[in-house]
Amino acid sequence: MRMRDFFNAQRVFYIFVSLAMIGIIIFGVYANSQNQQHSESVSFVSGRVVEIVEDRTAINHVGVRTGTQELRVRLLSGARRGDIIEARNMLFPIENAVYAQVGQRVILFFEQHPNAELDDYFAHVQSDDRTWSIYVIIAAFFGLLALVFGRTGIKSAFSLVFTFVVIIFLLLPLIVGGASPALLTILLSLCIVVVSLIAIMGFGKKTYVSIAGTCIGIVFYGIFYLLISVALGITGFNVQEIDLLIVAGFNASVGELLFCAILIASLGALMDVAVSLASVTAELSETTKNASFKTLYTSAMKIGRDIIGSSSNTLILAFTGTFFITLIVFNINNLPYNVLINRVDIGIEVMRAISASSAMVLCAPATAFIGSRAFAYKK
Repeated sequence: MRMRDFFNAQRVFYIFVSLAMIGIIIFGVYANSQNQQHSESVSFVSGRVVEIVEDRTAINHVGVRTGTQELRVRLLSGARRGDIIEARNMLFPIENAVYAQVGQRVILFFEQHPNAELDDYFAHVQSDDRTWSIYVIIAAFFGLLALVFGRTGIKSAFSLVFTFVVIIFLLLPLIVGGASPALLTILLSLCIVVVSLIAIMGFGKKTYVSIAGTCIGIVFYGIFYLLISVALGITGFNVQEIDLLIVAGFNASVGELLFCAILIASLGALMDVAVSLASVTAELSETTKNASFKTLYTSAMKIGRDIIGSSSNTLILAFTGTFFITLIVFNINNLPYNVLINRVDIGIEVMRAISASSAMVLCAPATAFIGSRAFAYKK
């Protein structure tokens, strides 16, 4: 293989992005260690149940197991790794209770002062240890992508890993550290769009059209978010979890977090629409000899109507699905319609669905316009 073939643009791109991800992970781990308030006596450790000493649980009238268990657990992490300790498992009906079995991996809340005796501690089961199960499921999904779509599936997995790394190890630590959430989310969203589309589609005119269309969609989303938030009188301070952030001493602008959450949730849909319309115009220009701008744009919009019809429906249903259980609670309590429709949480869900879907609707003609200009026959 010649040196020039080895260092082609696409391969250099993958190497550069991989090194960037390693740097981002290192930064995120360091930033999280600085932001967290460590206690010398409290830790969360992984363990495996080796014996159930006593089981005082029973299934109640609604089919939920409640009560307590006394366990012996071998620690798999932490300063006392390898030790067998006694732990209590408390099962409450309204919490994420874990009914422990011998051999099961669990996460323990472990409290012991550094200078205390070995038997002077308190430990109870916090949750199931699902770490390796999650890793296996993600690996299986990546394998499915590679099996069905080959190299394109591997490229998609690469872009997903990059998106995850940016959000978890860069966006979150910077926001917790005091950076502007809205501005930072917009900039990193643009970075995710550029890297993801180049990773999947390579360097080319179709990729550049898709990037431009997605960026325009992000602009439209910002406009619709501001208009709808003003019309409904909803700010980021209306979200239920905001009070927990304020109590925890969160210093950044908490009012911007709702904007960030909706943008991240709708970014994939915007990219899908932009890529679809860019691919349509590119394919039409290949199959239709000497296609003019008008021909390409008209044909792309005919196909785009079907794409938007299904995509907007999918996006609205996705946002509604996250609110589905709450809607059932409202119906059980027989809330009057005028009370239900004027609740803040209903208004937030309306703003989520409409702002993202409206941006996606306008992203389609914008991408079709840019793509038709880019691929139209030029005399």
